[in-house]
Amino acid sequence: MHSMTAFAYHETDTPLGVISCEIKSVNQRFLDLTIKAPEFVRQEEEKIRKLFAQDISRGKVSVFVRFYPKSEVVLNQLTVNHSVVQQLQACAEEIQTAVGLDRNDMSVARYMHWSDVIVQSPTDTSSLSKYGMDTIKAAIADLQASRAREGQAMHDVLSSRVETIHKMTAEIREYVPQINQYLQDKLRKKLDEMDVEVNPERFEQELAFQLQRIDISEELDRLDAHVEEVSRVLSLEEPVGRRLDFLVQELNREANTIGSKSASVMTTNASVELKVAIEQMREQIQNIE
Repeated sequence: MHSMTAFAYHETDTPLGVISCEIKSVNQRFLDLTIKAPEFVRQEEEKIRKLFAQDISRGKVSVFVRFYPKSEVVLNQLTVNHSVVQQLQACAEEIQTAVGLDRNDMSVARYMHWSDVIVQSPTDTSSLSKYGMDTIKAAIADLQASRAREGQAMHDVLSSRVETIHKMTAEIREYVPQINQYLQDKLRKKLDEMDVEVNPERFEQELAFQLQRIDISEELDRLDAHVEEVSRVLSLEEPVGRRLDFLVQELNREANTIGSKSASVMTTNASVELKVAIEQMREQIQNIE
């Protein structure tokens, strides 16, 4: 089990400078990957996305790759395009002759600002690209380790809540005979207060109807089944967040039904405690991959 919420940072000291990779991950229904990186890393973006897709199936993941070059490192070599300069000189001299100027008014700064006079030739960054990919791989490994540690903590919490719900379901089952007896005594007391003659057969029919109306046996059976399924899913070696999210909705539905059928304070309190435990599960499951 892995958490979708995690953070990782790794940096590599290269002959040209330091490359760092920072990864932040939060919960999201699907994999949403954003990469901000220098050009020598963005050239490998497709490979980077495949690296993340191999290990991560869900989450909003933000990747920040930064490069801090050493002071003596030049990533772009500047050269002069002499052909363009010569053409500019020829044009300037022709204009000078046409308008009758005594000298060429073109300054060096104007030549330099002219398009294509100064040419930027990028330095070979193939080594930086390799260092960048290695840094990203190391950061992904750190991220996965962090996600696994957080996922194990969530697994322990969920297992504890599952055990709590299982025990509470068993306790509610023990209440059922008491609730049935309470309802029967309540009906008899009302009839005694009314001081009317009661048809025993009709009384039994009414009692059976009332007991059926508040019967929660099916809800308890479904709760047990859902709890068993949650326990099974927790043991799987694969992303289980969506399955658990569905199961916790089913658990909450059964708890609500038990509350709505409540005929005593015992089941009302038990329903509330059930919903508290289920809500605690839901909060954890929102961050599970």
